[in-house]
Amino acid sequence: MKKTDQKRLRGIITGMMLLVVAVIIVCSAGCTGDGAEAAIPTPDTPTNTAETEVTYTGSNVEKVELYHFHGDRSCTSCVVLGDFAEETVTEWYASDLESGRLVFGHINYDEPENSDLVEQYLPTGSSLWIGIYDDNGFYKQELVTPWYMLSDKNEYSQYLRAVIEQQRG
Repeated sequence: MKKTDQKRLRGIITGMMLLVVAVIIVCSAGCTGDGAEAAIPTPDTPTNTAETEVTYTGSNVEKVELYHFHGDRSCTSCVVLGDFAEETVTEWYASDLESGRLVFGHINYDEPENSDLVEQYLPTGSSLWIGIYDDNGFYKQELVTPWYMLSDKNEYSQYLRAVIEQQRG
């Protein structure tokens, strides 16, 4: 191989390595969640509040839990997801929170003291979960729809209230 060919080959390899490093940096930037927080609304994005994504309606519901799971580092959307949920439940369900019929919490899944809740709900990243305790035992479901409503606090609140009301009966 000639010296000029070796230099050209070294330059190509160096360029390829820099490109790979740049792609890795771009792909790993941002939130460490499961990707739902980066969802972009489409024409099929659910926005009605008459129906909820929760397919289960409890029978003689004893308690409803609403948990915002997050890690040590959270992107803006992840923080807003939890803040809107907290504002909604404290504004509309203060008496249920006080009585314990509704439980809300921000749960850092990276902290060891939260391992029991993490094992019970099994969040894969920043997420909002509802847990229902009733005559049939325990049912849990991740609430995905609120991710699509982060740009409209009122719509988010209406939807979350519909989810909670569905279980309150």
